Amino acid sequence: MKNPLVKIIIASVFLSSCLVQSPKYSTLEQVVSLKLGMPKAEVEEKLGIEPYNLKAYTDTSSVFIYVYRVLERTTLYLDTHTINGKQVTGKYLQLEVGYSKDNKVISIESCNYCPDNLVSTSKIDFEKVLAFFTVTIPVILIYIGVKN
Repeated sequence: MKNPLVKIIIASVFLSSCLVQSPKYSTLEQVVSLKLGMPKAEVEEKLGIEPYNLKAYTDTSSVFIYVYRVLERTTLYLDTHTINGKQVTGKYLQLEVGYSKDNKVISIESCNYCPDNLVSTSKIDFEKVLAFFTVTIPVILIYIGVKN
């Protein structure tokens, strides 16, 4: 394998990473700090994020979806006790916050029936691969031409 072009193509395939798109999220501690009657601006300040989606909107109320993540515990299969293990960031959950007409919180609940499609992954970003080859192939060809 003496051709440098082949080496570069093989290296770029092995070094291409998985791309993950995930929403901005809050933590469970921030969610627990919410209280009924809070204004919407204060809710967004406490959570540190804006709403992810709008679930319902009527003349008298609106329901917005926020995203938060919980902490989970990983343990060895045979050693599952209540306090051992390693704490890791868990899955994304959706929080429904209902607001009255004057933008005060009237309900806070976890959305159990919301779809679990918050994270999308793609193995290869073809636009970046195309840009990579569009830039590097001419450089490689010039290098090979100058070398010979």
